[in-house]
Amino acid sequence: MNPGKSKSHRQSPVLEGMTVVELLIIVAALAVVILIAVPGSSILIENYRLKSASTALVEGLNLARGEALRRGSTVRVCPSSNGRFCRSDGDWTQGWLVYTDGNGDGTVQEIEMIQAFEGPNENVRVVARGAAESGVSFTVVGMSPDNDSNEAEIVLCHAGSDVDSRTIMIDGEGWVSLQSTPAGACSAG
Repeated sequence: MNPGKSKSHRQSPVLEGMTVVELLIIVAALAVVILIAVPGSSILIENYRLKSASTALVEGLNLARGEALRRGSTVRVCPSSNGRFCRSDGDWTQGWLVYTDGNGDGTVQEIEMIQAFEGPNENVRVVARGAAESGVSFTVVGMSPDNDSNEAEIVLCHAGSDVDSRTIMIDGEGWVSLQSTPAGACSAG
């Protein structure tokens, strides 16, 4: 051992003089603060998920409307689970496609694809009603009526949550609007 160097076993100034009881009190106080903060943060996360999903869907619908005007042909938005083909069951929770349907056959060919959107978080439900049940079609003059309806409604809600839902309305002229609706709107008929 080198006599010029000695080992120092000093405690840090913060822990100096602190007892185990004092340390446990600090840890307990932090735990209480975290328990109070976590439920509030889950509501923020649920709101963010709904806002993100509804913004992406509005973006897709507005893209389709704009492309229909620009191209002078029918552009469709349909539910999709794989980013290549439309679903026939009306389930929008796994994603959606925007494609031009220039030949009018209602199916997506590679050359017709405009953009594919991924689905929202698995806790977000997407319920389409009216003309949006199986997809939305836009033409130069607005939205094409489907299912004997010239208006469409798509409701997004967080499963098992009391967070307000978001409703996307599409009128017969093709205008897309987003509004907040009371929780439980996904189950309302």
